[in-house]
Amino acid sequence: MTWMLVAILAALCLGLLVDGLVRRGGVYEFPFLAAAMSTAFVLPQLPGLVDGPFLPDGGFSAAVVFTVACLGATPLGWRLARRPLLRQSVPLDETRLLIAAAALSAMGAGFYVAVGRLPPEETVSVAISGLPVVLLFFSKMLVYGFAIAVLCAARLPSLPALAIALADSALYLDRVYVTGKRGEAFEFVLLIALAVWFQRRRALPRAAVAVALVLGMTALGSTEDYRKMTRRGETPGIAEIASIDFVGNFKTLLADGGYEFQNAVMRIDFTSRNQAFDYGLFHWNELVMTFVPSQLVGEQLKRSLIVSVSGAADRFYEAKFGTTDTGMADAFGSFWWFGALKFFAVGWIMRRIYLSAIAGDASSQLLYMLSALPAMHIFSHHTNWIVAAWVQMALFVGPALVFAARRRPRGATAAV
Repeated sequence: MTWMLVAILAALCLGLLVDGLVRRGGVYEFPFLAAAMSTAFVLPQLPGLVDGPFLPDGGFSAAVVFTVACLGATPLGWRLARRPLLRQSVPLDETRLLIAAAALSAMGAGFYVAVGRLPPEETVSVAISGLPVVLLFFSKMLVYGFAIAVLCAARLPSLPALAIALADSALYLDRVYVTGKRGEAFEFVLLIALAVWFQRRRALPRAAVAVALVLGMTALGSTEDYRKMTRRGETPGIAEIASIDFVGNFKTLLADGGYEFQNAVMRIDFTSRNQAFDYGLFHWNELVMTFVPSQLVGEQLKRSLIVSVSGAADRFYEAKFGTTDTGMADAFGSFWWFGALKFFAVGWIMRRIYLSAIAGDASSQLLYMLSALPAMHIFSHHTNWIVAAWVQMALFVGPALVFAARRRPRGATAAV
């Protein structure tokens, strides 16, 4: 029975992937991206856990069924969203947009450089706290500036747009290379691909996307080997990277199972038994932890804002350090089986943003570009990942769009 459930999840992933691949531009729609994350991150962890001797009875099956429900709710929400986010496009002045991109990039670059100067043992595969958290938070401005510049360059290549994008790329790719950030590497490619799709309707070759998905799934389990090199202060070259046993690590993952889905099994089973649901308070607590700086308000005040949920923590199971619980775990922890509605809601909202973006609204295009990866992370990390991303965008990108939307005198550069 358990193998049949795994097969159902695999079939659902494959169906969504094929649906995206057969349609031009379908690979940029959220159901495809959700299936890609589930295929690369979740599926390889399952075979080794099917007969896990230390898992609770029925826990694995329940977690897989709930994962099917969550993944299935995503395209359902996507298809039921019929109206765009905005009724009409908001014109943005390109000159002001590039000024905003330059400002965001310049400020973000300073924090990016500061993060890069931190010792690897403070930022790679560790629980980040204190000053590094602040630096990482504000360094995100560079990503926002890069996204704006890329969008402008995709519409009409210009020296300012290309200069900003290239300068940001140097820092962006340096962090990917030094720290082995797989998410940021994928985000870099996705931002460029989406900008070209929205502005020029040119899509990546579908065969290349399929090959990249297979390679990414195989390499995902070897990220830690790469990061071990960087933590030792090494600069991995081609020979060092080639020495990583990608295939062997993938086989080990298939045979032993993954810690993340094991965490999900344990947490879903625990919540099912004690019925200690948080009813969405998880999101409030995560937002407090992310956006309330203890350095300014004090640790005591910050802790007082967190709402305690009785019986929500399993004292008899401790997840391996550095692993996640997956979004399925916190969704079940909030609303039982109805937690799949979180994934329905994300699919519905992403579709509305996409409809506005595909209709030509530049602000919606930027919002979708910056939301794609965080939305995918609701499967691999937690469902608040996208909520936190939207809050941070409101803080940094929102003012930039308001500035760019202001009318300029006649004769100014054409609007995006």
